[in-house]
Amino acid sequence: MNRHRFTSFPVVLFLLTIFFSLGVGDALADAPPKPPPGMVYIPEGYFPMGANSGNDSEEGPQHHVYTSAYFIDQYEVSNAEYMKFVEDTGHPKPVYWEDDRFNRPNHPVVGVSWFDAMAYARWKGRRLPTEAEWEKAARGNDTRLYPWGDKWAKGFVLYFVNVYGLEDKYRHTAPVDDYPAGISPFGVFNMAGNVWEWCLDWYADDYYRKSPELNPEGPEPTKMKVVRGGGWINNLDGARLVRRGRNFPATRNMIYGFRTVLPVPTP
Repeated sequence: MNRHRFTSFPVVLFLLTIFFSLGVGDALADAPPKPPPGMVYIPEGYFPMGANSGNDSEEGPQHHVYTSAYFIDQYEVSNAEYMKFVEDTGHPKPVYWEDDRFNRPNHPVVGVSWFDAMAYARWKGRRLPTEAEWEKAARGNDTRLYPWGDKWAKGFVLYFVNVYGLEDKYRHTAPVDDYPAGISPFGVFNMAGNVWEWCLDWYADDYYRKSPELNPEGPEPTKMKVVRGGGWINNLDGARLVRRGRNFPATRNMIYGFRTVLPVPTP
């Protein structure tokens, strides 16, 4: 028995030598990390942020920004997910918790402030996305203005985005996992339409003209926080990925929701 066990060792060593000489070991080492359940991996690197919409526009100038790797929620935080947080922590319920228009379990939670969203994110061991992280996850690495590409690339029947009206099947919010035809290049759902999403950053209309190149986190504290993505109350132009919204962080209304981010640890 022992003789066979020891004579098999050279065979194993030979196979390991072949394995690494073919680069298979390197390929595995370079494989992206596995996202936590319900999240999507966004690799490190540069992407074009903003748009050249005029010298005084808050959306410009377009500039290249580098972000470190991170995971982002594939879907907006749902009512069902937020309920677990409320039950576990005793945090106050959202403003529209009893409103049948907005309280379905698989629809995005609304009626939450920036502070509520941050409390949930911390409970999950995460945080809100920076404005740059949000836009990269929505846009990918090109200059598209919508997650799916051009404005009408999916046609004129709006079964790829939830905006104002009933042409998209919903008068108000839609399920967080609906509209697979409108996902971003990284596979993130509802980055345009459905609900505006709170971001980590404070808001300044001239921030793009002075923001850092590497991992921008927004200006020094101002009065308002950034929201991105447009919502069910906007038209399609209002859901462009470069559009920057803002509001006071204590605001709770029927068009604001959020998703969370988890930075990827560096080796």
